[in-house]
Amino acid sequence: MVLARMLKVEPGGETEGAPAGLDASAGRAAYMEALFAAGLRRALGDTAAADPAEAVDAIACQAIAFARLAGFLAGQLPPEADLFRPVMEAVLSGHAETARLTQDYRLRQDELHGHSHDDDGNHHHHHHHGPHGHLHG
Repeated sequence: MVLARMLKVEPGGETEGAPAGLDASAGRAAYMEALFAAGLRRALGDTAAADPAEAVDAIACQAIAFARLAGFLAGQLPPEADLFRPVMEAVLSGHAETARLTQDYRLRQDELHGHSHDDDGNHHHHHHHGPHGHLHG
């Protein structure tokens, strides 16, 4: 991509193999999932390496940078490809996925502990994490 080289970005880094089967829906889905996982691994690694006080800032920067990357890549295609809607839908889908995963996690925790962590805000007992798990004091 000529425009990427103009930004002094060259191909390289870790790859998980060449994309294949992109002429079929399943191949495209598998490739996109692999790219998503690779980006997420990078983001998690960077966040883990960041100063804990800056972890939230790291995540915010990552979200903005990956959104910029999505726009940049989509902009490489001719206008008739019209990727604006699919890109925006992917952003919204990712946001909804986080909410769903959070809800699933909370439900699993509720089942493990026999009570809800999402009550009316009157959750006043203290949590202690001991060697055998989650204790309440």
